[in-house]
Amino acid sequence: MDITLGVVLRLLSLDTTIYTKVVKEDEYIKGYEIWEPGMGIPQSNVLYLMEYQTLMMDPGIWKRKYVLCTGRLTAEELSGQEDYWISVSDSLRPMDLFRQLQRIFQIWYHWCIRLHEMILANSNLSELLETMEETFQIFSCISTQAMEIVGVSSGFEQHCSWVEQQTVLLHQVNELVTDEDFQNAKSEDNVFLYTNMYGECYYCYNLKISGQYRARIISGVEGWTKAYGVHGIVTVFGAALNKVYGEYDRQEDLIQGEQGMKHMLSDMLQGLVPMQFELRRQLETVHWVPTQTYQVLVIRFQDETNGGVGMSYYKTQIHALLQDCFVLQETDRFICVRNLSRWKELKDYDEILPYFLRETLCKAGISDTFRDFAQVRSYYLEALEALRIGERVDSTRWYYYFSRYTMPYMLQQCIKELMPEQVCHPALRILDEYDKKNETHLLETLEVFLRERHSIAHSAALLDIHRTTLLVRLERINHLTGIDIQDYPTCLHLMLSLEILHFSG
Repeated sequence: MDITLGVVLRLLSLDTTIYTKVVKEDEYIKGYEIWEPGMGIPQSNVLYLMEYQTLMMDPGIWKRKYVLCTGRLTAEELSGQEDYWISVSDSLRPMDLFRQLQRIFQIWYHWCIRLHEMILANSNLSELLETMEETFQIFSCISTQAMEIVGVSSGFEQHCSWVEQQTVLLHQVNELVTDEDFQNAKSEDNVFLYTNMYGECYYCYNLKISGQYRARIISGVEGWTKAYGVHGIVTVFGAALNKVYGEYDRQEDLIQGEQGMKHMLSDMLQGLVPMQFELRRQLETVHWVPTQTYQVLVIRFQDETNGGVGMSYYKTQIHALLQDCFVLQETDRFICVRNLSRWKELKDYDEILPYFLRETLCKAGISDTFRDFAQVRSYYLEALEALRIGERVDSTRWYYYFSRYTMPYMLQQCIKELMPEQVCHPALRILDEYDKKNETHLLETLEVFLRERHSIAHSAALLDIHRTTLLVRLERINHLTGIDIQDYPTCLHLMLSLEILHFSG
């Protein structure tokens, strides 16, 4: 319950105009007394009260000592004393200051005692934060790693535009994710000052469970500027709350209950299939059964970025978006398994997904539906392939159904180990080389003829040539390549070869 110089300054400034350049505000004050000439040598860490004239009688002995005097000190006088002097209005006398300090020390001790008593009584987090606002005019909230506001003082809600309905707004989270200072701050063990892109200053303290970052106290004063004492006050508040935060953590039971499901699903995605009884047992923990209807989504950040400190927030948003789902969180992506059988109302992806994906700079691959949870790995691979192929061939889209990309997937498999020229029909190379040498259009003619299902009339119209000219070209193609365009296997090989060339080109 020791009081720091900064806390004294904070409480003093709430009632009195002060003038100081103190920077070492976290120095502890052992006591205070009125100074009279002849009292001897002043001690360190004692705050001495005196009039301006008394201070100026022998300013040398007060270097690096704590002084609170009546009468305004000039900037020159303050700058020469290593930032330990404080002055107030000369309308006050040292005895007035003494009474003020008595009150300040009482306020501090009473607040510390009250805080610990409220914590022991399991008061809610908002009530605890309200004590800081009532006593020190410090507005505060507590935000979990999922950016859920689990405690907030009344003033914080009034003065902060980025908090709405007990959560941080999505656009604000996206700004924090791109802020390297905010990303790295989750490892901090002490109070740290965070300044956002708008120049607003917040005093922050990380709450941890078993050494793992779980939530953050965010505090500030009106105007969101630096202020004396906030650092020391938040330090005491945070240290007291950190000892018991696990009892307040709403996610703790859920996290413990999810561990078995998380480990089983992680193993399954790597190809390890559990025994049937174990599969059923783990699914029961989330009230699922193996034969319900499922679907897998892979949601990945673009441009090799990741969600950093926003990952838990985004995970919560995905749960709300997709309703009954289980989400695995990785460095740069989420793997989501949806239970469609438990949805009360199926929503259109075209309505619910694009906004979230655009705002978070993510894209999603979506598998087909399936009714055997043991096959989840196969449909996870579907979602991965849908995302990979979709980003390549439809880059302007935000999400990709695998069912739309089965043909590109098949074509991709054809050239997975061999080069396109090794699997494509040799007739295409012969025609391409002939066209380049003779400025003809035999390869185009063959492709149109195959696509139009051997229709002479339709093919000639599309090529804008006479049907007789088309027949001559087809005869030339047969002469050069020897292919029989009425043979089904040959036509299938030719058509697949053309698709492979387009896909790989």
